Amino acid sequence: MRQSRPIRKTFPINAMLEGRPVVVVGGGRVGQRKVELLLDADADVTLVCPECVEELAALVRAGRIRHTCRPFQDADVTTQALVFACTDDKHVNRHVLEVAQAARVPCCCADGNWADGDLVTPAVLRTGDITIAVSTSGKSCRQSRLIKDNLRKHLDSIESSDLLVLGTSHEYLAAEERAPYHLATRERELLGGMIRQVWGVHEFLILNTCNRIEIVAAVSREVATSGILHRLLRLDQLRPDLYYMKHGFDAFAHLCLVTAGMDSQTPGESHVVSQLKEAVDEAVTFGWAGSIIRELADAALHVSKDIHHEVDPLMDIAEIEEVALRYLEYKLPGLSRRRVLVIGSGMVGQGVVAGLLARGCDCDWAYFRNAPAVSGEEAQRVRVVQLDQLGDVLPEAEAIVSAVDVREPVLTVAKHAARLNPQGVVMVDLGMPHNIDPAFDRCGGAIHVADLDVLKHWYRSANGTLDKILEVCRAILADHRSIYERMRLSIQGEANGRNC
Repeated sequence: MRQSRPIRKTFPINAMLEGRPVVVVGGGRVGQRKVELLLDADADVTLVCPECVEELAALVRAGRIRHTCRPFQDADVTTQALVFACTDDKHVNRHVLEVAQAARVPCCCADGNWADGDLVTPAVLRTGDITIAVSTSGKSCRQSRLIKDNLRKHLDSIESSDLLVLGTSHEYLAAEERAPYHLATRERELLGGMIRQVWGVHEFLILNTCNRIEIVAAVSREVATSGILHRLLRLDQLRPDLYYMKHGFDAFAHLCLVTAGMDSQTPGESHVVSQLKEAVDEAVTFGWAGSIIRELADAALHVSKDIHHEVDPLMDIAEIEEVALRYLEYKLPGLSRRRVLVIGSGMVGQGVVAGLLARGCDCDWAYFRNAPAVSGEEAQRVRVVQLDQLGDVLPEAEAIVSAVDVREPVLTVAKHAARLNPQGVVMVDLGMPHNIDPAFDRCGGAIHVADLDVLKHWYRSANGTLDKILEVCRAILADHRSIYERMRLSIQGEANGRNC
């Protein structure tokens, strides 16, 4: 039995053959493929063979190659930069190889002698300034060609690629309707894993906040129009007017407005900046994103700063926790004399407690996972309790603000209604999904529940229309269109300055 030769390791290199003399020995189909590759590299090609296929003969007649119409002679290699042995006779090819090696001229053998040669030619895909070479070290030309053909499809998809934003938000769905689309960390990881497998999705992040759930991605035109991302996000279950899909500059402009807080329930809020950064970090960690998404996020942050510079003097900007406290002051005059319960020790919960202390309030602070740190004078005014101790502090609370990341409400009618302050209580639910059972609002009496939607409408009605602000934003975005154009070229692989 013939023993297979071990695979030789090769060093990939792009040879500069413009104007360099190269000889191809053999005028069949194999020789034709080598000649075509060499002409594509602008090499000076001489064909040596008694006869050749018509395609090579046509190249000779057109003056694109020279033809030495005879069998190979040893002197044919002496002035060459490269030699290709492509006849259908292995013995002839072996002789060409030995002569070339003796003359220290690199030689490629296109038959069973390839393993003793100096080089192998890969399957080559060339488009514009991009050259892709696929090699199996001479073992399987068919496999190389199959890989090359698939890469061609991928390259075509890259050349049609652009930015895409797909999702839904508070402007399209009420809080209760958005809740099923809110994803826990593990759910985002699973969704990202599925999106990553979609051919034509190059990079992406998942932005999942109390305001929205959306995919921000660089994708091919085919993916953008296929509907597969709609199905993965379950947006295909919604009417088209209940979600958004933005392409190109519109997608870039949308992300800039989101980053500036102009698409939030409380316009101008800054929490979304940290949320975007966390989404980028998550995407990079899981391998969903790289330089494209990082560049896009940096660009959005840059533009958002310019937006804030122009519009901040025109509007009353408040974070969601500040809006919640203003709402409590509206519903409960003399808030500083009231006992307030805060549930949640995260960023929003911390902001609520800080705002209460600044207003002179004492409060109870219930935590879910991480106990909040209070010290000094604050410790005299803040009573920290675990979530399972809610029953002990509920009777004193005249107001409750909840902001925890949970799948089910932490306050329910069945479990907590009987423990509420009998004089009445105002509850503000800042969670997504709901932290407070919406059924409390149907209990009657002096119980009132406000969720994110209630706060949004109250705040916006108190602060007038955003039309003028958004008009200013659109003008700023138009001035930054060049940033998007550079991003688009980068996505499509047309950016300059890379030596590769």
